[in-house]
Amino acid sequence: MFIDAHLHAGEYLRHYPEDFAVQMMGSVGQAAATITTHIPSILAEMDQVGVAKAFLLAFDAQRTLGVKVPNSYVAEICQAYPDRFIGFCSVDAGTPGAAEAIYQSATILGLRGVKIAPAYVNLSPADRCWYETYKVAETLGLPILVHTGFTPARQASPRYFPPMLMSQVAQEFPQVRFILAHLGTPWVKQCLDLLVKYPNLYADISIFGWHQPVEVLAQTLASARKQGVIDRLLWGTDYPWGPITAYAQRMHLLKQDSSLFPDGQALTEQEWHQLTGATALSLLAPT
Repeated sequence: MFIDAHLHAGEYLRHYPEDFAVQMMGSVGQAAATITTHIPSILAEMDQVGVAKAFLLAFDAQRTLGVKVPNSYVAEICQAYPDRFIGFCSVDAGTPGAAEAIYQSATILGLRGVKIAPAYVNLSPADRCWYETYKVAETLGLPILVHTGFTPARQASPRYFPPMLMSQVAQEFPQVRFILAHLGTPWVKQCLDLLVKYPNLYADISIFGWHQPVEVLAQTLASARKQGVIDRLLWGTDYPWGPITAYAQRMHLLKQDSSLFPDGQALTEQEWHQLTGATALSLLAPT
């Protein structure tokens, strides 16, 4: 059973301004308007390849980029399809009321995780202005998905791309489960090293696992296995920037073709099960 641990909601011009959509979709060779996520089409594609559920993400970078996929919008989709989508709220700690927005999203809207994008809002994830939001997530048992690594959004701040900025946060909030998005690309090795050091850190392989050759993905998974952290990696697509069908099909190769791996060992059934869904579900607080 696949769980897509990184799937975006939102509509062109309504939630994503034109310049942002042009930059982001242009990076994958698509027109700006394709940033819109059509839920029935997504569900049909998920059904085709056996993706049972997805973490559906709100996105708040309104203060800096004019981007806002509201928590209420994501909640409405999740309420319409409760067996298919698990909603994550999004906040910007540079905007007053961020911590309260998380509390209301969880207790009133029923969302079950938090998505933050530090580089997009020109704040380090270690900036103390985030700490109140981390404390609320800790109290409610919510995982926090943190954008790490490169983004083609030109107004995002590169100084906040590196996943190593999460070291201080992981130390100060050891009870919070943080998911480092995109395996911190291009700081992949450093991202895995962080997982080794901090047991409350996880990472998703969205974007990285699709845009890199499958052999590079296999090599990285072999490294994660050797370092003892493969059970803290999550499969995700970053749709609409990454495909659902093709990436799900690629994942099957990783348990079928041992020649892709430098150690000659394909993913075991348990490793594949954890990577494609079990670990993601284990991070969610009980409903």
